[in-house]
Amino acid sequence: MWNEITGRPSVILFLSLVTGISIFRYINLLFVPLIFLAVGFLFIKDKVSVIIILILLSSWWASKNYNRYMDSIERVKSLSASRVNAVCRVKDISRYGMVVDNLIIENDKYYGVLNVNTKEKFHHGDTLLISGKIYENRINSIERREFQTRLIGTFYPDKVTLLSSKKFSLKRSLYLLRQEIKDRLSPFFTTEERDLIMAMVLGIDEDLNYEIYKNFKATGLIHTLVASGAQVSILVAGLIPFIKGGWIAVLFLLIILYSFITGLGVSIIRAGIMMGINLIARVLNEDYDPFSSLAFSGSLILLFDPFAIFGTSFQLSFLATFSLIGISPLINIKRLNFIIPTLTVQGILAPLLLYKNGSLPLISFPINVIVAPLISILTIGGFILALSTFTFPFITSIISIIIKPVIYLLLRTVNLGNSMTYNIDYSPSIMELIAMYIIIGGLIYLGYTGLHKDNK
Repeated sequence: MWNEITGRPSVILFLSLVTGISIFRYINLLFVPLIFLAVGFLFIKDKVSVIIILILLSSWWASKNYNRYMDSIERVKSLSASRVNAVCRVKDISRYGMVVDNLIIENDKYYGVLNVNTKEKFHHGDTLLISGKIYENRINSIERREFQTRLIGTFYPDKVTLLSSKKFSLKRSLYLLRQEIKDRLSPFFTTEERDLIMAMVLGIDEDLNYEIYKNFKATGLIHTLVASGAQVSILVAGLIPFIKGGWIAVLFLLIILYSFITGLGVSIIRAGIMMGINLIARVLNEDYDPFSSLAFSGSLILLFDPFAIFGTSFQLSFLATFSLIGISPLINIKRLNFIIPTLTVQGILAPLLLYKNGSLPLISFPINVIVAPLISILTIGGFILALSTFTFPFITSIISIIIKPVIYLLLRTVNLGNSMTYNIDYSPSIMELIAMYIIIGGLIYLGYTGLHKDNK
């Protein structure tokens, strides 16, 4: 096991980053003894010393990011409920208004983003002068979405003035492209069908019917309503058998474009990096190591955002991928191999979902197996639809005829599952969560040795 880890530098880097960030989060007082250990091992084992130094650097980087964010929170708290002027840049558009960054509030720089509650329409990259009342962000938990997005407060403007607008903004262009795709699909689908496709394929869920959202959540399928790493994997797996030579570069560019269009979520970035490495390995005729690829993608994400590791998206994405590449291949049961990957992922994620949500729908296990092929068809079909609306509209018409019954079957399955939902309602502590995974690891080991005892 140790040789497997030390033989993969990206795995060492990833584990060092995770350890360092965890030390900052939970056991800050280990800094001093670790410094002495690093110096001591420098004269004994240089590899161990390098690892300890990486851990210390990642702890320092996490601490710096945390203190900078919390300083901005405290400064906004001192301004809360008062009227201020802010110069900012539009980072994103939401159903409630805008998200802005590059903040200068009353001539002072702030680190983080603000929600701006306004109906006025602006574009990504626009520089604005906003006057109005500002209120602090009261949720500072490191695991909450507000922390992950670095939200420091909410702005209720009296006046918004456009100071400047970029001649070209990639994010704005991609946002307009998403809206154009949505409009072009309208003649071929009902509003409900179109919004479901847009949510699953391109991550646009603002207009999704609440009943659909509620039913998917109740049956443990809420993850299918957002564009994620699974969509990237499905698209690449569906296209790569037909692509050779220089066309692989085109597929690589499509992955990058798709990642930007869907909003660069953690799961999308992880899958995009892994698939990019896979494609480069194919071009160079080199072996592809999924473990090193997974660790490398995690390291890049944590270098840019050390607190991504505490977000649900990061944890679910990396744990699910690890179960697919590291655990599923170990379980070989004849006649059940086609459902083993899905069941493995569901089983591995179950304790974490229980810890995060305090409940777990039991119907999610069988229903995920049932809808997995439907999700694959909708993902590939939706991607073809997005391309064909700008090229060959008759293909859009043909694909829409194929996809409509798939959408109907998916919605009927989800509705049926919702009527049979039974939840496990329990909120385990962090120690209980660790104990659950130790037990699961032991069961997997016993199962693996039992299945392969004849090969020894």
